[in-house]
Amino acid sequence: MLLTKLHIPSAGKNLIHRSGLFEKLNEGPNRKLILISAPAGFGKTTLISDWITQYKIQTAWVSLDKGDMDPVEFLSYIIAGIQGISFEFGQSALRLLKSPDKPNYKSITGLLINDMLQIKEDLLLVLDDFHLTDSNEISTIVTYLLEHIPATIHVVISTRSDPALPLARLRSQHQLVELRSADLRFSANEISVLFNKKLKIGLSIDDAYALETKTEGWIAGLQLIALSIHDHKDVSEFIQNLTGDNRYIMDYLIEQVLKIQSEEIREFLLQTSIVEKFSASLCNTILHRNDSQLVIEQLEKNNLFVIPLDSERKWYRYHHLFADLLKQRLLLKDKTLIDGLHKKAGKWFEANGMYDLAIAHTLVIKDYVKSIQLLEQVVEDMWKNGLHSAISRYGDAIPEDLIKASPAFCLYYSWILINTGHIQHAQPLLESAQQIIDKKIPDKKTKQHEVENYKILLGKIAVAFAHLNSNQQQPDKVLEYCQTALEKLSGKDPLWLGLAWKAKGNAELQKGNTRQGIEALTIAVEYGKTAGNLYLISSAASSLSYQESVFGQYKSAYKRSCDLLTFMKEKGYSEFAKADWAYAGIFTMMSVTECLWADFDKALESVETAYQLTKNEKNIFQKIIALLAYSYILHAREDKIGAVNKLTELEGVMKQFKISPYIVTTYVGWKIYLFIEASQLEQANDFVKEYGIKTDGIISYQNEHIYINFARLLIVQYKFDEATIVLSKIFALASASGRAETLVQVEILYAILNSMTGFQQKAVKNLVAAMEYAADEDLINYFLFDLPTTNNLLVEAYKIQATTKTKISKAFVDKLKSVINKKQNRVKILSNFELSNRELDTLKLIADNLTNLEIADKLFVSVNTVKTHLKNIFLKLDVNSRTKAVAKAKEFQLI
Repeated sequence: MLLTKLHIPSAGKNLIHRSGLFEKLNEGPNRKLILISAPAGFGKTTLISDWITQYKIQTAWVSLDKGDMDPVEFLSYIIAGIQGISFEFGQSALRLLKSPDKPNYKSITGLLINDMLQIKEDLLLVLDDFHLTDSNEISTIVTYLLEHIPATIHVVISTRSDPALPLARLRSQHQLVELRSADLRFSANEISVLFNKKLKIGLSIDDAYALETKTEGWIAGLQLIALSIHDHKDVSEFIQNLTGDNRYIMDYLIEQVLKIQSEEIREFLLQTSIVEKFSASLCNTILHRNDSQLVIEQLEKNNLFVIPLDSERKWYRYHHLFADLLKQRLLLKDKTLIDGLHKKAGKWFEANGMYDLAIAHTLVIKDYVKSIQLLEQVVEDMWKNGLHSAISRYGDAIPEDLIKASPAFCLYYSWILINTGHIQHAQPLLESAQQIIDKKIPDKKTKQHEVENYKILLGKIAVAFAHLNSNQQQPDKVLEYCQTALEKLSGKDPLWLGLAWKAKGNAELQKGNTRQGIEALTIAVEYGKTAGNLYLISSAASSLSYQESVFGQYKSAYKRSCDLLTFMKEKGYSEFAKADWAYAGIFTMMSVTECLWADFDKALESVETAYQLTKNEKNIFQKIIALLAYSYILHAREDKIGAVNKLTELEGVMKQFKISPYIVTTYVGWKIYLFIEASQLEQANDFVKEYGIKTDGIISYQNEHIYINFARLLIVQYKFDEATIVLSKIFALASASGRAETLVQVEILYAILNSMTGFQQKAVKNLVAAMEYAADEDLINYFLFDLPTTNNLLVEAYKIQATTKTKISKAFVDKLKSVINKKQNRVKILSNFELSNRELDTLKLIADNLTNLEIADKLFVSVNTVKTHLKNIFLKLDVNSRTKAVAKAKEFQLI
């Protein structure tokens, strides 16, 4: 990290304090954003720096450059800048950024916003030269930041062009202070002060007005005129002879400035312009001299656009505009010299460990062989530290044949390509890396320590191949590569071992090898903890929890999820888990479990978190299971309309993307149930035909969700023989694999079937069996679906449990009775008050002291809709205030 980028530039000795602009800037602490947008040479940076100095404003300064287009670099510098004021700031976010997994930058920004809440005094965050980071990702990050920053934080952006930020919205909300070139240009009065008082150049009023007209108050042009004018006896004549637009004047003036310099200084300026920043040591190397410090100090003294980048005056840069013009002149003067200068600069940066700058110079002169040599030394650290965008840019810039000759670069570049969906591009690179190493290892010229390193690299390449084949749904190939990886990797590589075990676990599960899959994922979690890689820990634990829940091991899955969230909290990432889409699966699984346990309030809170995490993300799998869970939970809470609405939203997503068969079958099964409950049997039959569901259809673990509710449909249509055939197939399948959740549902349907055909005792026995299957995992909610039919049977089942030895605990029965009693009482009270589910939800949020706007956000409705709910609540409860509504709702146990 270049600390010079965090240094507030000094304003210079010939500075003119611009009090009129300061007054406008002083509105900044009441706004979110100060935007200073103007072309080069209008004094943007100087103005901000002087304002901060004059008013002693607490500031975190970041001077941006093209390297900061990488979100990791961009956010890292913001964190470092603010840490200069608050040391603890951003520590958690920084650990997540410096990770080989691409983080969710919105979530990282959310962590930073939480840390900003701890800053109690006003703080300016200055992003200087923002135009150099022009990328969609950076704009998205800053937009999110501006939307959520606390009132004490104010962003200042200086830029040559307007950024892709919601400026119109900020303007309409009175959250924007903006200065443009028309505001920044010098007036005739300021020109007079600059020339007469600061620079001691005699300038008449007419000359000042003439300069204002000719330069349009362009500050850089005025500075160049001041430098050029010393060689002219008649100042007025020189000014009168200036013609053309600003670009012409600048070209003319640079010639004038260079002409009055000595040959030595002129060459110094031209040749050092090839570096973005320079020190005396660097200049000495480039120019083969030993007095560069004296020259730099002389340039600064003579106001030759030299800007110190630190307080010790070790590092400098030229004014951007001046540097551009010097580079043009150098190009016109001697093209052959330029490559040599870049080569020398690259060697100096390499020798001083500044590899990114060294690589930049090799790329300028297209010395790609040297670029790859340098990258081989740093690419692993870049990958580990999350600089994936930078690796991608290098990969795009360097010819593929040279990339293929570098196994290390192939590995890390390929990993990034796989994660961004460019699998076809990644595969030949990995194959080339493997082929090269396979030749190197048996080669007698290869030293023993190199052989060991190559074997480890082969192990990592095997992990990358496993990762690639996981994305292509090739579990057998994944397992082959994982075996290779585990044989070659050492215990010193916990991250890579963890990635290998994770790939192996998911492949085993895909093949139906549940026990092996769970064992492998458990090992992956432990390696993740050893490596300190949060993403590996979380993704492996999420897969474990999901798998356990699929097989009905809800208590174990729920505990694993809670343990993960506790771990996150202990590491300082509790808020991150509620902000990053990677945790959506955890919250979805927890919500379904809480619903099965009849803890509907917790279930709703968990599924809302999962839904929000997936709402704006591209992970379709997580989005769909969250929507399915949301529909299921809303139904359990008696919000039938909400349940259908979420299913409709799900169908919209399914039309756009290819969905896995397992998810489709879950959706189809749930849709059939909702048709049945709404007494839309004709639609249900049509839907069943559409998906080719028949009594003699092949039933599997994957599609049993469909056939369970197909059997339900057959029962309500009095097709008892056909329903029995379907249920017997499902029962046999579930019994073979010991899936209690399915057995519970089948036994309840058998009970309904037997009750409808007059076999009451059989029906009661079915319910007792269902309760036995459900008791261990507390699967309460399944017994709430068919209460009008099963309630009397349950009463008899309770008697059997009380008088006969069964596998049903008293605690389970007591909880089931309590939930059913609460449901029935609630239905009775609700029918008396005629409150809708949405009105009930509104009541609960009123009880939590939420405002109308906050309620609207929670319920995903407009504020006007909330107001309508309130009017209806007051009318139905016969009250006239929120307080009385809440009191009455609690009195009648509505909430």
